Amino acid sequence: MSGHGRLLAATFVVAFVLTVGLVSVGTVVVDDGTEQPTVEREHFQPEHALPDTTPDGGEIAMDSSEPANDVVIHTGDAMAVDPMQSLLADGADRELSTGSVGGPERSVGPLTTTLVENGHAVEFYADEFEDGPLQQSLADADAFVTTAPDQLTNAEQDALEEFADAGGRVLITADPGSSASVTELGSTAGIHAEPGYLYNLVENDNNYLSIYAEPEDRSPLTADVETVVLRSAAVVETTKGERAMTTAAETRLSTTREADAYSVAAHDGDLAVIGDSSFLEPENAYRADNNVLIGNVADFLVTGEKTDQSGPDEPSDVDPDSQVPDDGPGAADQLPDGSDWLP
Repeated sequence: MSGHGRLLAATFVVAFVLTVGLVSVGTVVVDDGTEQPTVEREHFQPEHALPDTTPDGGEIAMDSSEPANDVVIHTGDAMAVDPMQSLLADGADRELSTGSVGGPERSVGPLTTTLVENGHAVEFYADEFEDGPLQQSLADADAFVTTAPDQLTNAEQDALEEFADAGGRVLITADPGSSASVTELGSTAGIHAEPGYLYNLVENDNNYLSIYAEPEDRSPLTADVETVVLRSAAVVETTKGERAMTTAAETRLSTTREADAYSVAAHDGDLAVIGDSSFLEPENAYRADNNVLIGNVADFLVTGEKTDQSGPDEPSDVDPDSQVPDDGPGAADQLPDGSDWLP
């Protein structure tokens, strides 16, 4: 081996020894018992990956022990509406959908079941073409529920007004888009609905349209209710009656975008209006205290004091020929109009 080769070999050996020595020293330093820092991954928390959910409530119960009542439920014509419940913005075209697919009678299933299980009768009414005049259905009824007030005709609204005047209990669910009809039906009681829908971006049940509402004043609708979930709510105000439920202060109205604690239910005497119908649906009936609200609604419907009044076109039950006229000369031989009795 030449002198140049021996020099290269010696250089390689020296470099190798130095490298191994540095690695060994580094290992000794690392392994000297120094506690290593713990890396916390705060951004990775699987337990918080999903938003908080509202717990489901218990069973639907009635406190009333009233005898059998007859309740007419108006669900409207299923062909007249979209299969999904729709939200309307101040009379504009349909722009948002919420609710669930299903027949209109299914949408009030929990209320219907509760009434029937407690000995009351339920009759469904669609419209006058399918079921005849509403006045006929209301003749023997004690209460009336409508989840589609915007589908009631003028004649049906008049029949419902006469029914309420006679003491029949009436519940109207005022979904967004039905404000005009609700205002017309509730005008005598000072209850009206406002155009637009409510939403809450701060606190909601997994969807900004699913808002929370709490009892406002003492009301038969809100006994033992703490919080309810409304999937598509409208504003319901009253000038004569009492507010029943209001939203959180961060709730906004679609037509103004203003945040406020809005009223979503009101009642006055035998009339109650709730600005949502989704709470009656099977999938929503047990959210929060919706089940308690439904039980209170059922009690409200069967605890009225309707008086039997003959309509303007109905004959009187009293036979005029059987009336005994007042005393006077020959009165016993005269008819009520004063003419002589002819045997």
